Amino acid sequence: MDETWMIFILPETGLQACRMAALAGSAGLRTKQTCFGVLAEGEAGAVRGFVGALRRDHDGIYVKRRGFSIEDTEICACTFRFEEGLPPWLARHMGQVKRYTS
Repeated sequence: MDETWMIFILPETGLQACRMAALAGSAGLRTKQTCFGVLAEGEAGAVRGFVGALRRDHDGIYVKRRGFSIEDTEICACTFRFEEGLPPWLARHMGQVKRYTS
């Protein structure tokens, strides 16, 4: 059964998400680069072996299992649909708040 893992890369490690995706791809995993690092998906044994090797070799890499597939579009806030974000009455009320706080 396939598993998806989120790999968070701290800037201090010197690793880049594109390099991490290339390493995961060479291990036979499907990858997707994100703003925080990489999503890696594949067979449970292959993914866990790859994640374990990363954690042994590099400090500043944090991993977490993800409950959704790589194809899930709502990975981060920049992909949410705009119409779900702001109510239509917000602009009118923000004008009133600005007037009372100035």
